[in-house]
Amino acid sequence: LASARRSGVADKHMYGVGLSIASSAGRTGWVDALWRELRQAPELRRTRERQPSEGQSARLNAPLCTALITAFGSDRDGSRLGSCRAVLQWAVEHGIANTTTYNAFLHCASRSIGGTASARRGRRRGGAAASDDTSATDAAALAVAMTDQALAQMGELGVARDARTAASAITVYGRAGRLDRARDVYEESGDVADTVVGNALIAAAARAGDAVLALDTLASLGDAASIVSYNAALQALVKSDQSLDRVAHALELRRAMAEAGLAEDE
Repeated sequence: LASARRSGVADKHMYGVGLSIASSAGRTGWVDALWRELRQAPELRRTRERQPSEGQSARLNAPLCTALITAFGSDRDGSRLGSCRAVLQWAVEHGIANTTTYNAFLHCASRSIGGTASARRGRRRGGAAASDDTSATDAAALAVAMTDQALAQMGELGVARDARTAASAITVYGRAGRLDRARDVYEESGDVADTVVGNALIAAAARAGDAVLALDTLASLGDAASIVSYNAALQALVKSDQSLDRVAHALELRRAMAEAGLAEDE
């Protein structure tokens, strides 16, 4: 990439590949450097000499912004969510933010909560003293606030939501313990709701121990329900303290799985 820059042939595709490599290697320092360079560099060479569409930056386009957000989000301790937000805001200000860009951000927001919890468990397994839940609570609150803002902004800008938008937002709210917001997003998703979106809500319900919501959502999926759907519903029954016959419901779910031709797994 450095050689291509010196030769004046670096294009956006090369930067995209570079970001992918940096992300896979977990080298967020490289991502920082590329982010600074892409904001400050003169116009990049256009692949196949195509002209950028109206409103596009000469340096950054929507795919590169998405790649930057994904690369920053690969840091699973959740510390780079602010950087993800900065890239998204840059894209918004330059009129190039689209559904894919927002989806990348929402996915990173969901990973930031899961990543914080995973990092904490890893430190405990390594013999470190168990810390309080302040950092996890702060990370969840930040992810929820940023998800709220992103969804509201999509509405204001007329950026369409799709199934991945809904699933990622539901995952954020579920991991943060905001089952009310997760349910709202599912109900708002309308025609874009698919098995993945339903599974996200069932998983959120399972995390909260709400077996009733999990079973209702599973029923709404009908024939679209997958082995993932049933497993999440069973997990909800395991964690639920609601007044229902958990054994009877579990047996009914197993019968429904057999009728649907879904083989049980571990």
